[in-house]
Amino acid sequence: MEKKKAGMLNASERDGVEYRKASLLQLIMGMANNGTGVVFYLMIGFATMVGTQGFGIATITVGLLLTVCRVWDGITDPIIAVLYEKMNPKYGKIRIFMFLGWAICTFGLFLMYNICAGRVDGILGIVMFVISYLVYDIGYTLHGVGGGTISTVITNDPTQRPMTSAIGTAFAYGIPLICTNLITFVVLPKYDNLYNLPMLAELCIWFAGISFILMAISCIGAWKVDVPETFERLAASEEEQRKKEEEKVTLKEMFAVLKDNREMQMHIITGVSDKLAQQTAGQSVIATLMNGVLIGSYVASTMVGNVSQIVSIAFAVFGGLLMAKWGAKKSTVIWSWISIIIAAATVGFCLLLGGPTGMKQLGVMGIPVIIYTLLTLGKTGSMMVLSAANGARGADVTDYEYMRSGNYMPAVVSATYSFIDKAVSSFGSLVATGCIALIGYVNTVPQMGDEATWPIFWMAMFLNFGMQIIGWILNLIAMKFYSLDREKMVEVQKTLVERKKA
Repeated sequence: MEKKKAGMLNASERDGVEYRKASLLQLIMGMANNGTGVVFYLMIGFATMVGTQGFGIATITVGLLLTVCRVWDGITDPIIAVLYEKMNPKYGKIRIFMFLGWAICTFGLFLMYNICAGRVDGILGIVMFVISYLVYDIGYTLHGVGGGTISTVITNDPTQRPMTSAIGTAFAYGIPLICTNLITFVVLPKYDNLYNLPMLAELCIWFAGISFILMAISCIGAWKVDVPETFERLAASEEEQRKKEEEKVTLKEMFAVLKDNREMQMHIITGVSDKLAQQTAGQSVIATLMNGVLIGSYVASTMVGNVSQIVSIAFAVFGGLLMAKWGAKKSTVIWSWISIIIAAATVGFCLLLGGPTGMKQLGVMGIPVIIYTLLTLGKTGSMMVLSAANGARGADVTDYEYMRSGNYMPAVVSATYSFIDKAVSSFGSLVATGCIALIGYVNTVPQMGDEATWPIFWMAMFLNFGMQIIGWILNLIAMKFYSLDREKMVEVQKTLVERKKA
């Protein structure tokens, strides 16, 4: 039977472990941070377009610059994480990092889309494009390191953590739904459905406002947990506690987490392989290739996305309930298989339609649209569950590292993952621009009305489905060597409680 205890956050005792719990409202508001991050991610996804049109840089060169910049993005993660771990101010650090990160990130985006675009070119254009991205990156990292610890510190209850991931995933997919409709039905029509500089400049203003609202909500949700006591580190005695308080978290500790924690390694392989595929498919030029060139209708593709996104948000909640029962490991395996089957079926269906010319049928109402919508719904829903499982694994790995080394370092674990994640996924932009260059887009980007050809069809299939299938196969392999199932995590929490009592 579960015993409830009073405290700053609700607490309960179950399975011989006293868990830290949060109210449903706190979980929802706190995880709004995921929405802020995805708004930034969506806006920077247009960097290839603004780099080509606004700074006079060749498409493949933009991809190379973005790749180098994202590697730098990964380097800043451990530096800012160390700074985060050293700080423990009286009034909390999560909110400080999130607000500063939002302000700097927004300035970088305005620099790229509103201030410099269309005003500089040549060498100066390249320099300002890179500076804009680097400013954006520092802010994005500050915001991500601070907000990324909310899901870990707000609760350690194994029945709540999956729901935290599910709520975060709902934000991560629900906010893009709002943003996509904003683009399709409000912003694009003003500019003849072309992704030009004035359109991107206006979109940047809209996205800045949306991200600020979400960031403010998240700060309110994290208010009670964002206190110094939350970040105390495990110690077996008062003397050890004093020594640990005097320690400085170093980069050496971060590399030790990566080198010595096999569960962390498997978590990284699983998450990063999926992220690279999503990062590539998420580039605006690839979305235009699929929706503008092959399907030939932004409105139709957006409506399909609306239906699939709205319904599949229920998958995140459903997946969260299953993870509470199964654990993140089992959920990752099952839903990776489901994702592989659905993606392969979608490619087969597009071939049955007739390839590049037949996909125009998806631009008008009919049986093909219904089937495509159902396949898209299934794929999006399964990806939502996998995303929620990834968040739950990250929290589990943090507590496992806490038990293994005695160091409670949610930001270090998060930043170590993020460093590898960004270093690998940084190639998403290069892969996307390199691939479209192979089919003829060297100094231009795809636009609606371009001729649909077989090379475009196969490239779109590979970038949207093939790379993701490869990522899900890597998930299955990594989970063979990952031991943190639900039963193991109960043991971890019991061990931590016993050490504290000792």
